[in-house]
Amino acid sequence: MRRRTFLKNVAASGLAINMPLISGNAHALSTPQKKLIVIQADGGWDPTSFCDPKGLNLAYGDKSAWHSGSTNSVALNTSKALGDIRWTDMPEIPGMESTDAVRIQGQIDGFFTTYGSRMTVINGIDTSTNNHDVGKRYMWSGNLDVSHPSLAAFYAGAVAPNLPLAFMSNGGFDYTASVVARARAKSPGLISDVAEPNVTYGGRNFLHVDGDTDVYAEILASQQQRLSNQLASEPLERRRAQMGQLFGVRSSEADLGAISPYLADIQANVLPDDHWNSERADYFKSQAQLVAAAMKAELAVSANLYMIGFDTHDNHDARAYPLMGDLCEGIHYLMVLLEYLGISDQVTVVVGSDFGRVPYYNRSQGKDHWPVTSMLVMQGESASTGGRVYGASTDDFNLSRINQQTGLPDDGGLILEASHVNQELRKLMGVANHPLAQLFSLPESGFDIFG
Repeated sequence: MRRRTFLKNVAASGLAINMPLISGNAHALSTPQKKLIVIQADGGWDPTSFCDPKGLNLAYGDKSAWHSGSTNSVALNTSKALGDIRWTDMPEIPGMESTDAVRIQGQIDGFFTTYGSRMTVINGIDTSTNNHDVGKRYMWSGNLDVSHPSLAAFYAGAVAPNLPLAFMSNGGFDYTASVVARARAKSPGLISDVAEPNVTYGGRNFLHVDGDTDVYAEILASQQQRLSNQLASEPLERRRAQMGQLFGVRSSEADLGAISPYLADIQANVLPDDHWNSERADYFKSQAQLVAAAMKAELAVSANLYMIGFDTHDNHDARAYPLMGDLCEGIHYLMVLLEYLGISDQVTVVVGSDFGRVPYYNRSQGKDHWPVTSMLVMQGESASTGGRVYGASTDDFNLSRINQQTGLPDDGGLILEASHVNQELRKLMGVANHPLAQLFSLPESGFDIFG
């Protein structure tokens, strides 16, 4: 199936594609070995209820009566550790069934014990804002202003902008700055209809042959002639070159039907309810299926996955911990899919959020916005940079100066900012010196996050 045909059908099928206005160097429709998945916990998660716990620190008795002014409602548990990585224990939450509490603790424990050895936890990141829109933009592009593409869009635009589904987004901050097309999909079930529009249904199909006349071939020839006429009539050389690039992308051969067998395979053999609980994180797991299949089919190199609900201004514990558990379960399912398809060593997974939550409970037992957060970076089993923590926040969850080489607290060090983390992620993905980095530059700080 030709990509132009694909683009023509997406509007009615649940997929949406925005074509790039900035053209990179022409790439053959082949996929780089490295791929990137960004997971956005929308709303501002609480790292202290996840990967940077502070326990019953009694630090804010003047601000909160809940839990004696402590940052968390549960003490630190030294058994919740793998190497330098620490994670939260499960608090007692009024009204929560004990089976639910056991499930959530199992999800979080299972996540860190299974993947901690291939994970870098980055703590004490300065987001410079409590605003949702600005926080998302800064965390996922490295720039506070509306100018830079998201990390996932930047990577796709740098390495494979002409792939049919180069950058797939299920939501969150996915601004492209026109460096790559953005493909959005509602569900995996729609992809077969998009990829195979000529399958006969009810005795009819799009690829219609009338006697000896191949109607579809005539349509394609007419389209090509129209595009040629448009190019010939454009007087501006630069615009003519851009049009030629765009038309070339749209007419390139792309076997979008290659996604369908991989989707069918994982939907038959990697059931969501088998990893780890039934009917948990189902929407996230559905996103993961489509992205994993597209990457295996070599039609995508980057993607956003998305989970909502982390803006916990009230009843923080009752809302945040179940969400953290389901996020862990969804990521686990994604990793299982990547391993099943044989591409886990090709994919880097980055997990984060808009910002953090204040280090004490408000009068509604919630937590408001706080400009300190964490990020997780997960790589394949063969990665040598996992099992470690880089950066730190203080015991009362404020920013700490960090030694750029060791990542440990250092009064003579620097504050670790979201822009620094994005620059190091560009280096990790091998695109820090791409020409796009000159258009969308980030500060070079010397933070050696990944060694």
